[in-house]
Amino acid sequence: MSRFTTYAIREITSSFLFLSILLSGIIWLGQGLRHIDLLTTNNVSFETYTTYVILLLPKIILITFPICVFLSILFNLNRLRNDSELIILGTSGKSEQSILIKPIILISIIVYLVLMMFSLFLTPDSLKEIRYKIIEIRSSGIQISLLKEKKFISPTNNLTIFIQEKEGNDIFGLLIHDQSNANSPQTYIAEKGRFTSNDLTSFLRLFNGTIQLYDNNKNRITEIAFDTYDLNLLPYKTKENPYIYPDELSTAELIKNLANKSNNSFSKNEKEQFAELHSRIINPIYIFFYSLLPLLMIKFSNRPDDNWLFPIMCVSATAFTVQILQITLSNLLIENSNFILFNYFVPFALTLISLIILFFEFTTKILKKQNV
Repeated sequence: MSRFTTYAIREITSSFLFLSILLSGIIWLGQGLRHIDLLTTNNVSFETYTTYVILLLPKIILITFPICVFLSILFNLNRLRNDSELIILGTSGKSEQSILIKPIILISIIVYLVLMMFSLFLTPDSLKEIRYKIIEIRSSGIQISLLKEKKFISPTNNLTIFIQEKEGNDIFGLLIHDQSNANSPQTYIAEKGRFTSNDLTSFLRLFNGTIQLYDNNKNRITEIAFDTYDLNLLPYKTKENPYIYPDELSTAELIKNLANKSNNSFSKNEKEQFAELHSRIINPIYIFFYSLLPLLMIKFSNRPDDNWLFPIMCVSATAFTVQILQITLSNLLIENSNFILFNYFVPFALTLISLIILFFEFTTKILKKQNV
């Protein structure tokens, strides 16, 4: 590895890490403030809230890394130009692109592997943990913070709860009055209760009690005894979240769910899982195009010391357009799985076209020198 290659890798990597920390930190802070209500409304511990916010990072990194790679390469090329280092490179007998392309490709490969790890493994696991953490937060907020011994409290407008005492996760001597249905209010009386949760919802499990059903239209009360009864008191109801979303499934689960099924027989949920699985593989491939794109500035500029404002605007607009195209193709894949080959074709084609343009530039300069 040449001295310049090592130097370029060091400079680009430094810029990339700085931009990644800065951009990811800004987005992460914004997301943390957006979910601050989990801390204030549900009265959860700061440790639980911090864990929840940290779980947001893998998804943020997937978004910011391609942007930061593009900007770091763009910044360093512009710095080399301002410091007249590109002019010096041009006098070495090789084209500027041929010298710069090696460190850029090496950085692209490393970032690609990192993105694949996040896309296939870390991000799905973190999103699934976020769902569980939200259920835990909502549950623990009512269970621990809101319930007061020997006091009536109203977590919602239509719900009143009274308990005699609480010990850990258990509550004793409870009365719950539910007026969500004005014509048929219900009262639950139980010796003991315990908040618990599963993958889809959280609920209050009551032990040894009765349910009193009031029929205001007929002015009648019906009483039902039970040994155990699960009462859903939380925002996450099964009917609202009947399944774990595709981006929360692990890659292995997606492959298992779609195995031995043809595209034509997919249900709506399976179409979303199909699109999610292939998007995890396809999206990181775009990093090679985003990395090569700044090099095309040199192609657009006749001389390294020319004004680069227009080339910078061109490559930035191109990067933004490709980003929109990338999102559009992912959405089209949900609607029609026949777009799968085209989804794979686009990032490879964009990268190949960039390499051809750059390689053509290299070849042209070499032939000119040989003719001279």
